[in-house]
Amino acid sequence: MSMTRSKPENEIYRYRVDGLTVVVTRKKIKHGYIRIDSKTLDVLVSTPVKTDREDVEFLVRSRANWIKQKQAAAVEYEKRNNKTFEDGESHRVWGTDVAIINRIGVGRRQIVLTQEHLAIITPHEISLAQKQKLLGDWYANQVRIVGTEMIDQWAPVLQVTPGRLFVQKMKSKWGSCNVQTANIRINSELAKFPKAALEHVMVHELVHLLEPSHSNRFYSLMDQFLPNWRELKSLLI
Repeated sequence: MSMTRSKPENEIYRYRVDGLTVVVTRKKIKHGYIRIDSKTLDVLVSTPVKTDREDVEFLVRSRANWIKQKQAAAVEYEKRNNKTFEDGESHRVWGTDVAIINRIGVGRRQIVLTQEHLAIITPHEISLAQKQKLLGDWYANQVRIVGTEMIDQWAPVLQVTPGRLFVQKMKSKWGSCNVQTANIRINSELAKFPKAALEHVMVHELVHLLEPSHSNRFYSLMDQFLPNWRELKSLLI
C-alpha cells in the first residue's frame, strides 16, 4: 500500500524585496499582515495561501515607511536593553539620557535620580543582573507614581471609575484594560519615554472603559479628550 506525504499546513518562503529580507508564511487566513523580527530585523509576512509573490512585494513596498520605523525602534530597543551599568553609561529616564554612577553607601539598595546622574547606591558591589532588576523595579515604581497621578487627573474628565493599576514589563503591549474588572495594566518601560507618551497610553486604556473595542467611536472619543494623541503616540518610536 502506497503512502502519500501530507502537505505542510503552512508554506514558508524567503524573498529579497528592495534590500529587505522578507519571510513569507502562507496560511489559511483571509487577510495578510506584517510584523518585524526584533532580533534579525527580517520582515515577517503572513498571507492567504493563494497570494503570489507580486502581491507580497506590493504589500511590503506599501508599508516601507512603517517597516523602517519598526526596524529603527527594534535597534533602539536593543541598545537600551544591552547595558553594562558601568559609570558614565547612558540610561533613559522620561525621554532624557542620564549617566549611571555606581556608589557604595549605607542602608538598602536604592536608585536616586538627580539632574546629572542616575545613582545606583548599594551597601556592597552587586551583579549586573541585580542592577538590572533594581533599575527595572525603579522604572516600574516611577510609572506607578506618575500613572496614578494621571488616573486621578483623567478619570473625572472621562467620568469613569477605573479599578486597580498594575505595572510590569511587557514585551508587546504598552498597556491593556480589563473592561470587566476596570483594572489597567501598564508597561514599566514607559518610564524611558517622555511622560506625555505615558499620558497617551493611560488615556487610551481609560477610554476603553467607555468603548471596549477599537471602533470608530473609540477613536472619536480619543480625538475628543486628547486631540493630539497621534502626536503623543509617535513618541513611543
